[in-house]
Amino acid sequence: MGSVTSQDKAPAVIRKAMDKHNLEEDEADEYELVQVISDDRKLKIPDNANVFYAMNSTANYDFVLKKRTFTKGAKVRHGASSTLPRMKQKGLRIAKGIF
Repeated sequence: MGSVTSQDKAPAVIRKAMDKHNLEEDEADEYELVQVISDDRKLKIPDNANVFYAMNSTANYDFVLKKRTFTKGAKVRHGASSTLPRMKQKGLRIAKGIF
């Protein structure tokens, strides 16, 4: 797997990345998908988001599959959020680093 389309949701992308990195034994909900915007900025892709629309399209397409540091569903206080522009493309290649 080397690309993500406008139809791919975060759980499916996480599972594909886990399979690629031989993490089949783990549960997908133990991981989260994070886009690396810069050295000091990262964007967590929401759990059930469409990755294509949730990612920052003006930044690098570098993603990290990260083990969660808290239980899924636990209340976490989030800082400021930003709205990302919608893209009309049907498909987009994402960095091959996680795949």
